[in-house]
Amino acid sequence: MGDVDARALSALRWTLGGMNSPSYDRAPSPKLRRLLAPGGFLTPLLVSRALCGIELEAHLRPKDEVHLYCGLTRLVSSGRGRGANVWIKSHKAYATQTCAHLLIRPGRAKEVDQGNYLRDEWTSDESGLDRALNVFLEGVKVEERQKKEGAIQAAWAQTREPWIAFDKEAAIAYPSAEDRKRQLSGAFAASVNKAREQLFALALWQRSLPNRRNHWAMPPKPKTRLELDQLAVDALGNLVLIEIKDATASQQTVYYAPFQLLQNVWEWHRALIAVRASVQELLDARIELGLSPSNVPPITGGLRAVIAFGEEECSKEVKRRYSEVLCIVNELLPADVRPIETWSLVHGRPVQAP
Repeated sequence: MGDVDARALSALRWTLGGMNSPSYDRAPSPKLRRLLAPGGFLTPLLVSRALCGIELEAHLRPKDEVHLYCGLTRLVSSGRGRGANVWIKSHKAYATQTCAHLLIRPGRAKEVDQGNYLRDEWTSDESGLDRALNVFLEGVKVEERQKKEGAIQAAWAQTREPWIAFDKEAAIAYPSAEDRKRQLSGAFAASVNKAREQLFALALWQRSLPNRRNHWAMPPKPKTRLELDQLAVDALGNLVLIEIKDATASQQTVYYAPFQLLQNVWEWHRALIAVRASVQELLDARIELGLSPSNVPPITGGLRAVIAFGEEECSKEVKRRYSEVLCIVNELLPADVRPIETWSLVHGRPVQAP
């Protein structure tokens, strides 16, 4: 296809499939691929590195961007500017640290995104990006929570069995906010709303008991914008939808996790036909750039839903509540989706709960 933009092909499929179709266009254009290919200007972003013991992750993003993450936080964003220019951006919390002065140069950086980020422009024939990025990543200070919540996410990103993760912060796109609201309403109309009604009744009953330890939080309302922690593919080519939780986080976020994932499952179940090809394009691009293993199976199967925890365990009471919520949710999954699986890390290895 030469230099035909991958997103233009996705737009054509969208037109043929209906203007209101959801999309998942994260595959890079040919020009960005060349910048990320071996010897390309942005290749330093793809080098395997660790920060605070957390493996950094490079991810391809909409609007022809590449982002470098440390756990939950994005350290650097980059994309093509005008002509031969390439822009580099970081949040002020990182861009104003001394270690960033070679990467986002004082006097050249501009405030963007409501003043929260600093952005510098490089030309693709400039030298010094590799050194500037090394100095930045060797000295940057991130929030303490990245060493906990972020480490759990990074650990799951590094696993190769029972699935291989290839994207994070996975959010299906819609032509407009109104389209998103309408299509999610269609996906949720029966099962998600029914699940919330049952969980609401369960929480009310538990709150009526005299033992204060039985106090349940009320279930959250269905969300109007959904995001998955990770997308993965398993050995059978199933698309794995993964919600990652810190077992020591607030109790209600742990025991209501199955309900949160139920919403994602129904959204992806409804959108899968429309987005399967573009998700595969993203995976193919990652394999081409060395970001994902070459032996990853193509996404030819159905959906698989997973809640994944880290090494630490929640209390017995939270486990009990989680099981009750999970039981309700599993009865309301799409007919062709197996019950939600629960996994945790034990000495760094994934283990499925019985």
